[in-house]
Formats: sequence, C-alpha cells, structure tokens
Amino acid sequence: MRLAVGRALRDTLDNLLPLLWISLMWWGTTLLIVTAPAGTIALLAATDPTRQFDDQRLDWRERLAIVRRELFASWGIALAFGIPTAVLLSNLARFGGSDSGFRLFTVLWALLLLLVVAAAGIACSLRAVDRLGIGLSLRVSLLLTLANAIRLIPVMIILWILTAVSGVLVVPALMVLPGLVGLTFNHVTSALLGRQVADPLEPTRERAGEEEKKRASRYSVN
Repeated sequence: MRLAVGRALRDTLDNLLPLLWISLMWWGTTLLIVTAPAGTIALLAATDPTRQFDDQRLDWRERLAIVRRELFASWGIALAFGIPTAVLLSNLARFGGSDSGFRLFTVLWALLLLLVVAAAGIACSLRAVDRLGIGLSLRVSLLLTLANAIRLIPVMIILWILTAVSGVLVVPALMVLPGLVGLTFNHVTSALLGRQVADPLEPTRERAGEEEKKRASRYSVN
C-alpha cells in the first residue's frame, strides 16, 4: 500500500502541468456544490494512472462530459458517505475537547472517519475508472475497506498530513492536491484489486531485449 502512495507522488511530480488544469477544474465544480460529486468522479477518471500519457489523457471536453453524465448519479456516493462523515465530524467537534465521557470514543471516531473517507475515495475510483454502477461501487468499496482497514489507515494519515500542509501553503492545495488525492485513490484501488499498473519509467519488453543484447555483445569475444 505504501508503494501505491509512492507511485501517486511520483506520478504527480511527473505530470504537474496536466494535474494543474485537472485540479483547477475540480475546484471549479465545487463552487456550485451541486456539481461537486460529479466533478470528483471526473477528477478520478482524469487521474487514472493508466492514462497519464499525452495521447491518452482526458481533455477538458471529455471531463466536462463526465460531469454532465454523473451530475445526478454521483450524489448516491456523496450522500452514502457524506452523512456518516458529517456525523463523525460533529461528534469529534462536540466531544473531542470536552470533559464528557464520550471523549473516550474520540480515537475510534477519528479512525472511522479515515475509513469512511477511504471507502468514499475507493467508490469514486471504481465508478470513474472501472465504470461500475453506483450500488456495486458502494458495496465493493465497503468490502475492500473493511478487509484492508489496517492497511488503509496509514495511507489516510499520510493524505491527511499532505492535505494539512497544502492547506497551510495554499498554493499546493489549489494546484495539485486534488490531482494527488485522485492518483492516490486510484493507485490504492488498483493495489487492493490486485491490478498491476504499468510503470512508465520501466523499459518495455522490446527495449529490455535491446539492452540485454547490447550487454551481451559488449562482453562477447569474436
């Protein structure tokens, strides 16, 4: 799972300019609120790690088409995870610093909040990349999250730290944070599904064969 986070960070550094426009478009969809869930699906589709090449990236027209297509359906995911997220945040805000006996549940609520956000990100990835239905995306994301809760918590803590740092610096939050989060959830989902994501820095089979022939000929004796 840590490899998935590392790949997401490296993909972000390798694609800063494209991710800038993708991130800015996502921020634009959040301004209207009603388009925010659809914009998030478009963000995850645009940050599909298998399409981070110039000839395969979604252009702004394709991303806009996804927003229109997901305008209503994406609210199924938003409400399914938004309501428990709001309840957990309310509990943390109300009892986190109080003298109430409920403060003992603070750590549990914080961990549950991380897992709910993780499940939401995985559901969006399944919807955006794998084109699963809303109901199936929700079920699969919950199963994957529950089965890998211990592995997901460190990933979510890292994302929370990156988000906090970006929030302080402001510019990274506006420029690349949405793209980084999208790449991370896509890589994490692929890792949980056991799906290999090709590394663009690794040589192709043909290139590896050529390199092997060069090494062999270098030490050959005529």
